[in-house]
Amino acid sequence: MLCRCTAVLVVVVVVAFLCNRMYAGEQAGSLQRAKPPVWSQDVLDEFFVDAREQLVGERPAKRSEAAATKSPAGQGSVAAPAAETGDAARWSKVISGDALAAEVKQLAATLRDPLANPAKFKSGGYKACRAAFNELAVLFAVIAEYDGDVRWQEDAPALRDALARAARNCKTGTDQTFAEGAGLRTQLDDLIRGERLGGKPQPPPERWSDLADRSLLMARMEAALQEGISPALSSARDFSRKAVDVQQHAEVLAMLAMMIDREEFDYWDDETFQQHSSDLRSASRELSRAAADGDYEAARAAAGQASQSCSACHEGYRG
Repeated sequence: MLCRCTAVLVVVVVVAFLCNRMYAGEQAGSLQRAKPPVWSQDVLDEFFVDAREQLVGERPAKRSEAAATKSPAGQGSVAAPAAETGDAARWSKVISGDALAAEVKQLAATLRDPLANPAKFKSGGYKACRAAFNELAVLFAVIAEYDGDVRWQEDAPALRDALARAARNCKTGTDQTFAEGAGLRTQLDDLIRGERLGGKPQPPPERWSDLADRSLLMARMEAALQEGISPALSSARDFSRKAVDVQQHAEVLAMLAMMIDREEFDYWDDETFQQHSSDLRSASRELSRAAADGDYEAARAAAGQASQSCSACHEGYRG
């Protein structure tokens, strides 16, 4: 055993000597290359023919892979994060903070006429208010748990619940529901002007289906396609003038498609319905990107896919 260790030591010394000679030669400007050594069999017997055959257990990860599994604070290895870990982490992927704010402002503006006086409200204005409050409740629900930059997040939970309550009450036009709606319209106007509403923090809803009427959300989705998107795609010229509007409609469409997948809306746990909703979200995101890029042909293709997703869903589901 001692002889073998001595032989290995001799090999190491010889290699180090040759490397030193080569380095010295390079430094002096004369490249003198040593002949490859010829090892005796007793030295070769000390090495494995293929060391990989002797390894036991899993091989270590590459440096890049190992770094990807380290926590930011260097607290050891952690599991790689999932692509999506919940709806709260995904809202920014389907709608921007600017689109949320723009939709809130537009809906707030639509409340002025039906809430101009009790007579208008009672003669049918309450129906328009109900649809607007219904969508506004969803918008502020999204704002409350939005994972990016967005306006009004601190006031969103209280407004979410108040708007959902007003939407339920606006099934009929009465003095009480008019007063409730007029008060909320004032709060929305104040919020848009930059005022804080205050209010106590509110927990998330136990069931998202309690926030809004699904049929009204579906009607808004159909309006986004038929009244907002399709007319703007009638020609490249129209599209170039209305691309910003198309992008907003597409993002709202994707957001509502995600919302009706939440717990206890009709069919929320049905796999086929979920697939239709997923297809609609994908098409809506493609439409939003095409509108942002000003790509008319891509926008038309994406809008067609979105329409097909809706049609396929309507064939199997109603309401």
